[in-house]
This record gives sequence, structure tokens and C-alpha cells, in this order.
Amino acid sequence: MEVKNVKFPEFGGEQKGEKIEQKALGNIPIKATVELGQTELSLKEILELSEGSILELSRLAGEPLDLKVGGQLIAQGEVVAIDDYYGLRITNVVIK
Repeated sequence: MEVKNVKFPEFGGEQKGEKIEQKALGNIPIKATVELGQTELSLKEILELSEGSILELSRLAGEPLDLKVGGQLIAQGEVVAIDDYYGLRITNVVIK
């Protein structure tokens, strides 16, 4: 078997092609989650959960909820009711 080195072209000055338009990526679906709070449980505590069990979360009642995209916090807001669904009214944008 013969092994050869790969030769890459030399890059000269900056050559810029077309930019990717925002509208080209704007229709890609992304999953967003609203986080109510967190808690840490032992495996034993998880196995003991049943209907009616109550978990105490790390967030205070009335505190803004986190809106996350890909695990990254992007905004915070408050819970609202929209017909029969929950919604989130954005009160603070974290990343700009």
C-alpha cells in the first residue's frame, strides 16, 4: 500500500462568496423548552414516586421561568393562559 501526502491549495487574499441569508435559515424548526425548575433526587426517591407525589423545585413561586433553546438560556418570562394552553410572556431577553 502506498501512502501519499495530501496537498491543499494555498489561500491567498480573502475571497468572499455569497452570505447565507437569514430568511434561508429562518424556517428551520428548533425545539424550545420552558423550564419551571429543577431538583435533585436519589434513585431510591425516584423509584418511590407515585401519582400524587410532590416534588419541591429550586425556583420560587412567581419567579420568572427560563426559555431555553438547545439547553442555552435565551429569555425569561411569566406563565400565561392562551385558550386551553399555557404560554410564556417574555419579560427579559438574556442573549442579544
